[in-house]
Amino acid sequence: MKTYRPWVLAAVLALPVVASAAEPATPPCTASANSSGYDIEIADLIASVSKRTGKQFIIDPRVRAQVSGVGLDMNKVDYPKLLAILNIHQFAAYESNGIVKILPDAGARQLPIPVTTEVPAKALDDEYVTVMFQAKNMCSAQAVPILRPLMPQSAHLAASPQANTLVISDRAANARRIIDMAERLDKAAPGGQKCPAEPPLAKSEK
Repeated sequence: MKTYRPWVLAAVLALPVVASAAEPATPPCTASANSSGYDIEIADLIASVSKRTGKQFIIDPRVRAQVSGVGLDMNKVDYPKLLAILNIHQFAAYESNGIVKILPDAGARQLPIPVTTEVPAKALDDEYVTVMFQAKNMCSAQAVPILRPLMPQSAHLAASPQANTLVISDRAANARRIIDMAERLDKAAPGGQKCPAEPPLAKSEK
């Protein structure tokens, strides 16, 4: 019967342990793969866009989300694509004095966005704008219940009967659509239509 020296047996038993230790560890990465694409923390995505574009960002502490992309290279996301991603996750971006502020879009209507009479041609689709549209034929107040359901909750639409003007605060792409519809409604309305006068305030009883 053959016998084995103790040092030979110990070497054989140690082989699986050595092989296991030699396996390379999985390197850490910012974006994690899944069955449909890639996931990345939105703060990491913003930092990546900042590095490529040179833009400076101030991020509201409430801005937290896991971004999932399919067929989208997270390492090539530019500023317009970032705005689209923020839109999907109900966040808004406002650029002023070279700094982009990112916050929940529920507060977008309070941002000091410049007021214009039409959507600026250079405005990106997911960029917020504030536009005042003056009606010529229709009563602006009558257009509010028609147009307001076509706007997201974060947007704002109001009418000033005295000036016969609509005030629109929304992302540029939808603001263009709302203004286009308002213009069509205004053209179709009979000329000389006036908004009804607001009733006087009741005097308080003494």
